[in-house]
Order: sequence, then C-alpha cells, then structure tokens
Amino acid sequence: MKSLVLGATLLAAAGVTPASATLQLSISDGTTTFSCKDGQLGCDQSGGANNLLVVNTTVGGFFVEIALTQSTFGGHDILQLSTSDIVNNGAHEGVLSFFASDTGFVPPVNSIEESASLTFNRNIGAANSTLEFFADPANGQGANPLNTPGTLLDSVSGHATTDPDSFSGTKTQSFIAGLPFSMTEAAHLDLISGGSITGFNQSMTSSAIPEPSTWAMLVIGFGFMAWGALSRKRVRELSLS
Repeated sequence: MKSLVLGATLLAAAGVTPASATLQLSISDGTTTFSCKDGQLGCDQSGGANNLLVVNTTVGGFFVEIALTQSTFGGHDILQLSTSDIVNNGAHEGVLSFFASDTGFVPPVNSIEESASLTFNRNIGAANSTLEFFADPANGQGANPLNTPGTLLDSVSGHATTDPDSFSGTKTQSFIAGLPFSMTEAAHLDLISGGSITGFNQSMTSSAIPEPSTWAMLVIGFGFMAWGALSRKRVRELSLS
C-alpha cells in the first residue's frame, strides 16, 4: 500500500439537513464539464435527499460508470464522493477532475478528517493524480461548477508504479467554525489511454468541539489514571522495603 491519498471512510447514519444545503457534483476533462445538483431531474438517479447518484456518464474521452456523492449533517458532518469505475477511452493521456460540495454543515467544529482510497489499473507512466480538501467558514457553495471556496486543508499527489497500484490513507487537519460551513472535495485523476481507476473514495468528516462537561470528564479520567499509577508505585515500594 502507498500513501498517495488518504483512506476510505464508511458513512454513518444521516442527520437533519438544513434547508440551505445544496449537494453538488461536477466532472470535467478541462474542455467539457458535467454538473448535477441533488434532486435535479435527468442526472440525479437516487431520488433521495443528500444522496446524488450519477450513472454511466461520458465526459470527453472518459467514461464514469457510477459516481455517488453523499452528505450527512449533525454530530459528525460527512461529505463523501465515490466512483465504481473510471476509464480513459480516449486516444491520449488526460486528467478527469471531480468536484463535490455541500453547504450548511452543522457547527461547532474544530477539526476535519480527510480520507480516501483508490486503485489504478493499467496506468503506469501517467503523471501525478492529486486530491484536495477544502472547508469554508463562510459557507460558500463549491462544485458550482469548478470552484473550491474556503481553506485548502490538504493536498496529496502520487502516481502508479505497479499494475495494479492501490493507495489509501487518513489525516486530520484543524478547522474551526462556529457557524454553518461548507466542505468541498476535488480530485484530479490522470489516466493514460486505456487506464482506469476502481474503488475510488474521498471523504471528509468533522469533529465537534467538546462541551465543557466533556472536557471535565477527560480531565477526571486522566486524573484517575495518574492516581492509579501513583498507587501502584507506592505498593511496589512497600513490598520492597
């Protein structure tokens, strides 16, 4: 396993969606751009809120079999982008970019975990692919169609050196927001002619700022640990005297 990108995270149960939330997905080869909003007739095949499903889409010379974008609100806010199969059917190497975003994620938050995984197939010789993770305390809409508002939390790049070649990883970055915020994911995937990517997942999960009572419980817990260690030390000293 390599550390190109960050590793897959499974989604948890859904919360309540703020009315202002707009889940969006855009796919571009640099010349042609496909865009879809949650619930938009003709492109979103899921029919459910916070769940945008695009099936069998061709963008330039690239074919995307299934692309799924999901969002979860409250507790742990989650934004996830996944695809089942991406293939470069064109005659030349190219980059296919994905942008997934939603707004109105529930504060407070003090950090965001970024994670992803993918497998390159028949792609030795391609240039680097890059994943990017953004969060915006001003709650700006991303993937509209290619914008990525807010702060770049992390960017990771890499390429295939074997066939197949799998990458995964996870990282947590500080991000503070006391008001509704947005998250945006971008993936720039470089494929040679005939190259493909399977099992692609990219996700962001927020962590809330603990309440004062939670901090108190943590302090008490560490206090008991220290007291227990001191007690064991005294018992050992008595047994040796």
